[in-house]
Order: sequence, then C-alpha cells, then structure tokens
Amino acid sequence: MKRARVRLTKEAARQTREAAAWWIENRPAAPSLFREELAALLSLLRTAPDAGAPHAHRRIKGIRRAPLPTTRYLVYYVHDRESGEILVLAV
Repeated sequence: MKRARVRLTKEAARQTREAAAWWIENRPAAPSLFREELAALLSLLRTAPDAGAPHAHRRIKGIRRAPLPTTRYLVYYVHDRESGEILVLAV
C-alpha cells in the first residue's frame, strides 16, 4: 500500500510546538512523551489514514479524530484520497 504524505497546517504546527514545550517543562519524568505519541500516530496514519474516528463538523467534511492515549491530546485531520495526503488541522 502506498504511504500517505502528512502535512500540518500552520495552526497545527504551532499547537504541536506549544504542547511539546509544555510537556517538556511540566512532565520531567516523560518529557518526550507527547512527541513520541504524535510521531507514532502520524506513522500509523501514513499507512492507515482512516484509523481515526469520523468527527462531524459544520463546515469541513471528512474530518477524523485520533487520540494520543497517554498525553490525552486529540489530533484532527482530513484525508484527501485523490492526492493521498493527510492534512493535520489541529492538535
């Protein structure tokens, strides 16, 4: 199966940086856990882009939501089947 390309919107990239910084500062026992969980999820989505659950949205069709189980963040994304791209909208 072809691997999907993953991109983050500017807002999702900003949210990711902020969450990672917060986790490093406030969780000294596991400072890299957020980044590790996010990397594992993005790797999964490259091969199984529909792994997240569908999430209803008023204006955007096809949004899916996938949890980061230990850090308890949610990743919202859309999968463009035509281009094979996954666009992360929010974290």
